[in-house]
Amino acid sequence: MLWWSLESDFYIGLIWSKYSEVICTNMKINKLTDYSIVIMTNMVVKDEKGMHTAKELSEVSDIPLPTVTRVLKMLSNSNLLESQRGAQGGYSLTKEAKDISVAEVIEAMEGPIALTECASDDCGCSFEPSCVVGKPWQKINKAVNDVLQNINLAEMSMKDESQNLIKLTNIGEMSI
Repeated sequence: MLWWSLESDFYIGLIWSKYSEVICTNMKINKLTDYSIVIMTNMVVKDEKGMHTAKELSEVSDIPLPTVTRVLKMLSNSNLLESQRGAQGGYSLTKEAKDISVAEVIEAMEGPIALTECASDDCGCSFEPSCVVGKPWQKINKAVNDVLQNINLAEMSMKDESQNLIKLTNIGEMSI
């Protein structure tokens, strides 16, 4: 089962039960990527179709202005945000929030999502010919990627009063 905690840090907890054994692994995205999701989500909450300044987003997100500026430029270069100069300038989403997945934001900041070298199609690992974990890692990577593709900024902007974990998928049902 794949679970996702909706707290300040972005965690994916992978829990796989087999023969009464439980294995837990926590993986984190980098801080700039976390900030990018927070900033874009705040844009949606404040005014999805509006123009937002770096200063305004810094204040509402409580992220230092130089960091917000850097993140906004990276997201603009990846065509997730549009920038406009001038007195009425700022940044706006290039698509509706429901059409921007968390995976797109992560990929804009970090590149393709691959938990291990085995998870990519072009694995260059020297152990590949005799490796027994390559296919399971590809299955896990696909499950994580599918979950991130299916959560969008509109969903990220919804307030969850319960703060409970959400069951997202059953990894046993995933196929490569």
